[in-house]
Amino acid sequence: MLLELWLIPAVYSAVAPPPWANPDLNPCVRQSRGWQVLFWPPDKKCYKIFKVGYPCPDGMELSPATSRTGKELYAECRCPPGHAFSVDKGKCYQLYTVGPCQEGFYFGPDGEYRNNITTSIQLLGSCKEILSCPDSNSIYWMQDGKCYQKLTRGPCSKGQLLTVSQNRLSVCECDKRKELRQFRAYDGRCYQHFTKGPCKEKGVLFLPDGTCGCHSFLPHYHNETDMCFELGTAGPCSKGEIYTVLPQTNTGGCVCKPGNLRYRSNQSCHRPFTKGPCDEGHILINDTHCIPQPCQRGELYFPDDATCYKIGSRGPCLPGRIISFDFDTRPSVDGVSYNAVCMCETKNCYLENMDEEEGEERPQDIVCDENKGLLRFGEDCYEAFTQGPCEDGTLLVPRKQQDSEQYVGACECTESTAKDEIRIVECLNRVYNDSQIA
Repeated sequence: MLLELWLIPAVYSAVAPPPWANPDLNPCVRQSRGWQVLFWPPDKKCYKIFKVGYPCPDGMELSPATSRTGKELYAECRCPPGHAFSVDKGKCYQLYTVGPCQEGFYFGPDGEYRNNITTSIQLLGSCKEILSCPDSNSIYWMQDGKCYQKLTRGPCSKGQLLTVSQNRLSVCECDKRKELRQFRAYDGRCYQHFTKGPCKEKGVLFLPDGTCGCHSFLPHYHNETDMCFELGTAGPCSKGEIYTVLPQTNTGGCVCKPGNLRYRSNQSCHRPFTKGPCDEGHILINDTHCIPQPCQRGELYFPDDATCYKIGSRGPCLPGRIISFDFDTRPSVDGVSYNAVCMCETKNCYLENMDEEEGEERPQDIVCDENKGLLRFGEDCYEAFTQGPCEDGTLLVPRKQQDSEQYVGACECTESTAKDEIRIVECLNRVYNDSQIA
């Protein structure tokens, strides 16, 4: 049983949020605190909404759902939030746990189920292998598929550190086990050593002895301010810099962030192929030169051959890749980027080192469900007429491919934004432009 659904026979006579608070749809509303209960047609009784278990199967909760027309209310048994339905087992299990899986596997999301009657969505799950990381001291985080150093904060919330459970699953915890005990602070939370941790005072760090302090012999010490700063952060540095250990002195200092460069001993570091310190209408190419922005609207600059290419075209990219924005550049921090990168057009595009002469067929392109308003952009599907993967001031709109009847997503300016003078797809809010002119 994937989803048990029962119709509450009534006509939707008026809009009343939430729908189950409408007595014409939910007879139970007429009872005391009736908006908290839902009518169950099989036994004609009222049950608390979102109740887990009976009348639903074990592990499923009673949920309301409206019909696609919005005129009828249904009572459904669905998996609670954070859970997914296992088709093999016929039960709900919490995601990213062992669930029904054997050792070395975890229960993860595996698509969705939609019925033809209501607007509800049931998340499906299956057993997936726990991948290993190249670094033996790193842990695979199932939620994003990335590796993080063990006993660091990694993807965890503040006060927890990343470790491994008895079932070999990655977890964020802070308990009294031996490996975590040394990281526990006086507030009962766990923090990495030499980070800000629980410390309130500026210029001090959480030390291995459990105190907050700063010492001149630490590489985190900054001589000019007589303070300590966490490595890998902005610390006392200027824009575009990070605080790190300088190899020539083994002391703390400021260097350009990865991907940034310093222009002619400028005090700040800048992202190449942005305006940076250059004059209006120019972009930064290297640490000594700015050039006029060379590309037409809808094009990006490909540095390897110093040529502009249309966004979404193949350009000089390998088969299965297209010209796309450099999403590692953050416009709000680094400025508008004109850098073109080759991005996978499909989920399984050719790797750069794959020999085309091996005769392997190119994988099929991603098929996005247009009935759900989804458009393909790069290697993912996004909802049309939303910002999606586009820059601020632009929306993802459908555009027909050349020599094809298929539509793909393209970023275009909204009516409430104005195009920049330097002719890029990026759209800047009129308010922003006015503030720059002022």
